[in-house]
Amino acid sequence: GAAGPRPPPPPPPPSSAACQPPPQEWSVRACSIFGIPVFLHFSLPLFLGFLCLTHARLGAIGIIFAVCYAAVLFLTVTVHEFGHCLAAQKVGCRAERVLLWPLGGLATCVMPTNPRDRMIVAAAGPATHLPMTLCWLILSATTGYPIRFWSPAVPLEASSLYHWLCWVGLYINVLLFVFNLLVPVFPLDGSQLLLNFLLLRGATPARAARIIILVSVPMAVLLAGWALVNGNSLGCFLVLWLCMQTWRLHQAAAAGRLETHPLFVDVAPRGGPGMSGQAQAV
Repeated sequence: GAAGPRPPPPPPPPSSAACQPPPQEWSVRACSIFGIPVFLHFSLPLFLGFLCLTHARLGAIGIIFAVCYAAVLFLTVTVHEFGHCLAAQKVGCRAERVLLWPLGGLATCVMPTNPRDRMIVAAAGPATHLPMTLCWLILSATTGYPIRFWSPAVPLEASSLYHWLCWVGLYINVLLFVFNLLVPVFPLDGSQLLLNFLLLRGATPARAARIIILVSVPMAVLLAGWALVNGNSLGCFLVLWLCMQTWRLHQAAAAGRLETHPLFVDVAPRGGPGMSGQAQAV
């Protein structure tokens, strides 16, 4: 690769999480898109400050890159979350709000109880990364540098900032697609897809929960190894959070109270035929 200083590896793109979001009183309403309010969590400035701090050794260009990275990241996450919201509306449900916070985005929707419809809503978020990846590939081709996924082709400088931003857009979209679609650890989108696939195949909620827990443990170990190898502190925090969510699912399953867990709260209808009476974030 080219010689010269490189910034620290960026944190993993946050997930689209199917869990109870942080309290709404810790967020502020920023805007409304398609009639759906978008909230920003108060901890976002801390995340931006962390990014700037980790890139400050590169000087002004490092801080500019960190700010641009955060902008591309949360624009991508917002599109992802609205994929969930619009899909929920398409199957006749209600999208209530989108929350952006350091670990990603949370789209709070009234979820359908039909497993096929739930899979459509869960898959709609990752699906948005396909056209976004194509757009970033086209933009990357205009930079004049080779297109590489794992690292940019040249060191970060003022003249290569555009190339780096194109790489960031490509990196984020590919990683978010794989992370949410293929990693079935609650609260990622993959856990919704796996759960509803198992329900369609005739599994009981209790059996589905056991399978999700058994899959989640080795996945969490692999993710922890990835974060440690890359020296990624935010990645380690994310893995710890995923492990906590898996432990809570285990506790709910062991106590026979799966209906109280966010992943299973809509499996048994409470609010009327075909639809849950409780909102869930996906």
